[in-house]
Amino acid sequence: MPPNGETIVLDEDVAYAHRPAVPAAGRLGAAVARAHLAAISAHHAVQERVLRELEAAASGPAAASGPTSASGPVAASGPAAGRPILDEADLLEFATGKAANVFGPRFAPVDELPGRTRLPAPPFLFASRVTRLEGTTGEFGPAAITVEYDIPHDAWFAVDGDVSIGLATEAGQSCMLLAAYLGVDLDRPAERFFRLLGGEAVFHGPRPRTGQTLRYDTEIESFTALGDNLVFAFRTTCHAGDQPVFSLHGARAGFFTREALDAAGGIVSSPADRRRTGAMTPGWFKPLARTDRTRLDRAALEQLAAGECAQVFGPAWRQGTGAERLNPAIRLPHGRLLVLDEVTGIDRTGGPRQLGRIEAVQRISPDDWYFACHFPGDPLLPGSLIVEGAAQVLQTYAMFLGLHLVFPDAEFQPVAGRPGTLTMRGQVTPASSRLRYVAEVTDIDLLPRPTVVADITCYDGDRAVVRIHDFALQVRERPGTAYRPEAGGRPVRFLGRHNAAGDPSLVNEFHLAHICLGDLPTGMGPEFAVYDGRRSPRGANGDFKYVDRIMSLEGSRDAVTDGARMVSEYDSAPDSWYYHESGTADMPNCVLMETSLQAAALTTAYLGSILGDPQETYSIRNLNGTATVLRDVDLRGRTVRHKSTLLSTQRLAGVILQDLAYTLTVDGEPFYQGQSLFGYFNDAALANQTGLDGGRLVPPWLDAHPAAEAQRIDIAGDPGWRRPRDGDGLHLGHGRLALIDDAVLVPGGGTHGRGYVLARRRIDPADWYFARHFYLDPVMPGSLGVEAILQALQVYVMRSGLTDGLGPARFVRPAGVPMTWRYRGQILREDPEMLFDLHVSDVRRDDAGLVVVADANVWKRGLRIYEVSGVALAVRPDGAA
Repeated sequence: MPPNGETIVLDEDVAYAHRPAVPAAGRLGAAVARAHLAAISAHHAVQERVLRELEAAASGPAAASGPTSASGPVAASGPAAGRPILDEADLLEFATGKAANVFGPRFAPVDELPGRTRLPAPPFLFASRVTRLEGTTGEFGPAAITVEYDIPHDAWFAVDGDVSIGLATEAGQSCMLLAAYLGVDLDRPAERFFRLLGGEAVFHGPRPRTGQTLRYDTEIESFTALGDNLVFAFRTTCHAGDQPVFSLHGARAGFFTREALDAAGGIVSSPADRRRTGAMTPGWFKPLARTDRTRLDRAALEQLAAGECAQVFGPAWRQGTGAERLNPAIRLPHGRLLVLDEVTGIDRTGGPRQLGRIEAVQRISPDDWYFACHFPGDPLLPGSLIVEGAAQVLQTYAMFLGLHLVFPDAEFQPVAGRPGTLTMRGQVTPASSRLRYVAEVTDIDLLPRPTVVADITCYDGDRAVVRIHDFALQVRERPGTAYRPEAGGRPVRFLGRHNAAGDPSLVNEFHLAHICLGDLPTGMGPEFAVYDGRRSPRGANGDFKYVDRIMSLEGSRDAVTDGARMVSEYDSAPDSWYYHESGTADMPNCVLMETSLQAAALTTAYLGSILGDPQETYSIRNLNGTATVLRDVDLRGRTVRHKSTLLSTQRLAGVILQDLAYTLTVDGEPFYQGQSLFGYFNDAALANQTGLDGGRLVPPWLDAHPAAEAQRIDIAGDPGWRRPRDGDGLHLGHGRLALIDDAVLVPGGGTHGRGYVLARRRIDPADWYFARHFYLDPVMPGSLGVEAILQALQVYVMRSGLTDGLGPARFVRPAGVPMTWRYRGQILREDPEMLFDLHVSDVRRDDAGLVVVADANVWKRGLRIYEVSGVALAVRPDGAA
């Protein structure tokens, strides 16, 4: 124990040899404490028994009087070399006894003060020894301390052997002990109480585990007096062995008068906070499972603590039962560590980014167990338990979204290296009745592991007392668990994901996300590590990715042969952006084309078609195709199943050509089928593009007929085109599907003499689709070029009077009209515009309404690059089949 006024600079291996003499009173007090600990079986046994006694006595007057002693032999051990400066007995004495018995007689007056600084009592005392202490009592300058804590093997705050996320952030005990040693209670001007104010918190790895020893290295950097209050800056790093676990930087804490604490107005949003929120843009995430349940009572939360997600949210969460049960660690903490009492609302599209808003409640009672131990004489809900409540809100939301369903055996972990900012400006005392958590989700992603990030504010009444910005939670595979396909694209065991019918998938949304935007070996197997750090063919990503799972694969990477087959699936969410932004009543043609072509391209990629040429850098392009709608189907909320078959493969210098056939079904019934040719091109082959006409400039029809009577239409400048118009309600797509800027319409024009439209779209390098199609190889999807042509056909229908007298109607895809396309070029970011025209070839009416068919072309920089025939559009009266 350091003498008063002496500067201590000790490492753990020399600490005991240089330990200064302890005054007699201090030796006596420490001896008494050691005798007390000699009757204790282990430090964790003390905590467990004390906690049980506190809970049992919660309704009696002893609940606020501090812990009850227990008996049993000492089990805690010191550092590997040497003896500690302060041992477990000293720390328990400082928490529940007298400071003078630990720091010497100079601190005797402190023990007479009401509300002196104390460590928490068991079961909230997370300190086993002090191995370093640098500082001078009475001098408020830079100082340092190292505190170690032996995590009990059966710690009450662990879940499946991992320390809970909130309790893993308990970093205040070392700094308050150091401040107490420096003398914050000596000659204090008024009664003051320790409070943590916040800092930037970062996890550096997984949560610590039971049986480990944590080492907290804490440095106080400076003190600032604010009247009778004292604030200090500090930083803390926590290690488990040699591995960093957690750090708190830019941290502030202080000692405050009761008047200052009572007058605290809580957290007030600053202009910077408002700018931060105002700069947020709407995000997107498709949940892996859906439920109508948005409120959870305590019984439901206890079911989640038992890992019973399917019982709470529905059968889509079922992953096996009994001995086959998957993901046993995906659950809330149970017992005394389950701090939430109710989730009062889950709004999946709420919050400033429309990624989710969750509200939950923790009820507070004066008899709650933590008030008796945190702190003795100064009852306070621990900040780390508030952080734990915030973590449980995010865990609940992650389960609600089904983020764990892509793994067979996962766990919740903090996101290593991602800082979060903690702000505390109030206290939760026995006078409080409930703490309300409000989480606004700012990010959700499947890469590199399923992750949810939120800003979480905790309210005591209407007062915001705690705020955590960028609280990040990750769902990841437990160590040693299979999580990806192995060689050949086959997983060694089931990877956890079932489809809506309960069928197991081969790979799932997690792997598809990696195939499109992440780590290729994680998505397709170790053979693809050859492309690490290189550009390689990818699928479309984000909300333009329309394949979710591979259900089965017939074929081998050892020999890519004709007849190889893949079955894959896409869940068309009812609230998908394209249903809202399309001018058609059903799934837009571009999405229908994309989901079929993406599945076909995935078949060739997953078979490893390019693995035979690892030295080449390939890009994938669609070249030709034909597709037919077999029947009109409302796909909202339904699963589209793709059956793709490889028909042929041709290998040339720098080029691989593959032809595939595909059929799309829903509920087992086909509704769309086609055939398409894909090419893998190296850079030299891709650069040698001459368009459809061998490099010749073939101008649009209107250029050869300048005298044609034309109607010029400004579409971008007239918002009426994007809104349902009076009479029939027809309109063009808007938002991301606003694909035409202006058009020229010639009634009776075109090669068929039935009508002609020449239209234009300006290309902006920031256009949304470039980032989604493809990673490191941005190109406008050909399907959007076709969608723009369809919108030009909609302009023709709406302007030509063909729907007069039809009444309320809608645009749909007509069945039975084959559409054929050829692509021999691409729209890139550097292209200034896309020009396209259509020639109406057929207009017919039937009992169901109107069908219009056209042929079309697309140009860039004078070069004709697309040719499409059989572009068909139907207009159906509302209510017609």
